[in-house]
Amino acid sequence: MSDDVFKIDQFTVVTDIAPGQVSDVFEVIEEGTGKTFALKLLRDEVVTAPSDPDHKTILTQFKQEFKLGEILDHPNLVRVHEMKFNVQTLMPVKDPVAYFTMDYFRSQNLNTAMNADPLGTQRRIQKVLEQVCEALGYVHSKGWIHRDVKPDNLLMTKSGEARLIDFSLACKIKKKSKIIQGTRTYIAPETIKKQKAVPQTDMYSLGVTLYELLAGQPPFTGASPNDLLRRHISTKPTPPSDFNSNVSPELDRLVLKLMAKTPAERHESMEDLVADIRNTKFFKEEIPDSSDPEEDGSDQLGGIVKTLDSRADAARSKEFEANPELAKQYEEHMKFEAELREKTKAERARTVLEQESGKPSATPDPPPPAAAPQQPAPMPAAPMMPGMPIAPMM
Repeated sequence: MSDDVFKIDQFTVVTDIAPGQVSDVFEVIEEGTGKTFALKLLRDEVVTAPSDPDHKTILTQFKQEFKLGEILDHPNLVRVHEMKFNVQTLMPVKDPVAYFTMDYFRSQNLNTAMNADPLGTQRRIQKVLEQVCEALGYVHSKGWIHRDVKPDNLLMTKSGEARLIDFSLACKIKKKSKIIQGTRTYIAPETIKKQKAVPQTDMYSLGVTLYELLAGQPPFTGASPNDLLRRHISTKPTPPSDFNSNVSPELDRLVLKLMAKTPAERHESMEDLVADIRNTKFFKEEIPDSSDPEEDGSDQLGGIVKTLDSRADAARSKEFEANPELAKQYEEHMKFEAELREKTKAERARTVLEQESGKPSATPDPPPPAAAPQQPAPMPAAPMMPGMPIAPMM
């Protein structure tokens, strides 16, 4: 890496869009071409101490993520471009560095989106799910399983365009693993049991992701990491409609089928799942468009002006005047979100973030059904592009 902290070889760093523990993802501009890319860079401690067992795993996953990015070509995947891998092994190397570049898909991940605009994200989720399932179907057709489908790894724009990212934990179909790898909150029962990875493994994780968006919380929590894993294996999830009364019976059925305990109980293929998504009425009542205009970065000035305007609802005033019931419904939604945001912020941060770090949760059991529809509460902002996944779990 250059001594200039704002440059990585021929790439000028614009901003760190996804800081992580072992890697960072930067928005960069390539000298000479002026093209913008996302650049994923491993941190110095990883590339200078690869003999560390954890670092060796990270390096292997990093190279796999790039190689799969070269092989897989689908509209809902992010293309990779070039890689530099100069890592210290038994002998020191000059300027050790490991990075690869990829398309910069200007967007939020699903985790950030559903916390910033839960209703708007729910309104777009059917379109997003179709695209993610089509991407996964393509990945499966090439003989691979993603194994880490979760909100952080799903990118989406305000218009509902989606990308599936981060293939560092991907494995070949029907491959058994000697260790448990994945993100505990979203991991499939068969992965915990070290059984073969199948397309339905990704379906389960997608079901947990959809559940979290609808209910405002993951389906399972635990007093410890192992307790959480046991719940994935043996505990039947509460229907998301118990937390969000606008969820339709058809959507309840879809989510619970995705989260069935055995792969055979889930959909036969991603094509089958896409058809089910298209034929399912997601919500009892249509969700009003309460989001601001496009704020993904394509119209940054307009987004800033709109955010600063305390009369943001003025643009919808004519529609509300013509439909008082819609105006009342919108006002109730906004009031409920504000109240719920304050009540659940600390709780959700504890149940999700502490479990992923391996710390015990203070609330071992899922909370009882809420009296009103529960929307996702804000968490600390998640990165827009992929960081590295959690370390393998033995």
